[in-house]
Amino acid sequence: MKDTVRWIIMSDRRLVTLRCFAHNQYLGASEIARDTDRSIQNVGTALKELEERKVVSLLEPGRKTWKKFGLTSVGKSVLDLVERELSVGMFERMADELSFRFVRDAYRLVVTNPIVVTKGMGLHDVVDRVLADPRTRSAYVVDDKRKLIGMIGLTEMLAAIQGSLSLFEKGRQHPRSKRIPLPFSVEEYMVKPVTVTEDDRLLTALEKMMKHGLEDLPVIDEHNTLIGELNGFEILLLGSEVMRRQRRG
Repeated sequence: MKDTVRWIIMSDRRLVTLRCFAHNQYLGASEIARDTDRSIQNVGTALKELEERKVVSLLEPGRKTWKKFGLTSVGKSVLDLVERELSVGMFERMADELSFRFVRDAYRLVVTNPIVVTKGMGLHDVVDRVLADPRTRSAYVVDDKRKLIGMIGLTEMLAAIQGSLSLFEKGRQHPRSKRIPLPFSVEEYMVKPVTVTEDDRLLTALEKMMKHGLEDLPVIDEHNTLIGELNGFEILLLGSEVMRRQRRG
C-alpha cells in the first residue's frame, strides 16, 4: 500500500482526483473536472489509473455515459495514508521555514502591549487587568525603570484565589478565631520569568514554552527591559500563514 501512496503522490492528476473523494462519496469525471479546473480527459485518465489499482471502482460496470465512481475499501485506506503523508510533509516544511524565523517576526502580531504591574499591587488589580484584555493570560512585574523582575500567570492567579477561598472557609468555620490578613499581593505570587529576546529563534522560544508549560513569554532587550510579549497565538498565527502559503504552492 505504501507503493500505491507514493505512486499517487508522484502524479498531480491522480492526487487531485483522489482527494476529491474526501468530501464526496460518489463522483463522475465531469464533477471532478469542474471542481478542480482540470480537463475531463485528464480526470478520466486519473480515474482509469486509480481503478486499475483498485483504489476506486465504477458503480455500474458497463455504463457508457455519466459514469460514477466511489472509493473502495482499499481506496479509503490509501486516501487516509495520503493525507497523513501530505500533513507530515507540510509540517516538516513548516518547521524548516520557521527555523529561520525569529521572535521579532512573531511578537506583536496579537499582543501589542503586555500587561505591566508592580510588585506592590494587589492581586485583584492584576486579575482585573487580565480580564480586560483576553489576548493575554500573564502580567509582567517590572521596577520603576521597566526592568523585568517577575511574572504572574494564570496558574499563580488561580493558586491565589484557591488560597483566598481556603482562608475564607476557615474563617467561616471558626468565626471567633483571629482573622488572618490576606497576603495576596503580586510579590507574594510572582515567579521568576522565562524570557526571550527579539533575536532568539522562534523554535527556541517554542521549546521554552513546551519545557516550562507556558503559553506566553516576556520579550526583553539586552538590558533586561520588558519590550513585549511572545504569545502562543502569535506562533500559531505565523505557523498558520506558512501552512496556507505552502498549500497554495
